[in-house]
Amino acid sequence: MKDERFDGFTINLYFDGEHWLAHFLEMPEVSAYALSPENTLKELQCAWDMVKADYVESGEPVPVAPQRKQVA
Repeated sequence: MKDERFDGFTINLYFDGEHWLAHFLEMPEVSAYALSPENTLKELQCAWDMVKADYVESGEPVPVAPQRKQVA
């Protein structure tokens, strides 16, 4: 699943029998879970926003989805 809220990264969204889980395929450490798919994606958006802010605050470049990287 791709969603422009996530800057082109691919999202895995699945149900584990109790919660919905979502994470970036390319960065599985960026993840979230909730009781509904909608809330899980909202939580993932919050997590991604915080990860991006941390990169900026640290002076590091924000990761770019592989398909969005320009070929030299």
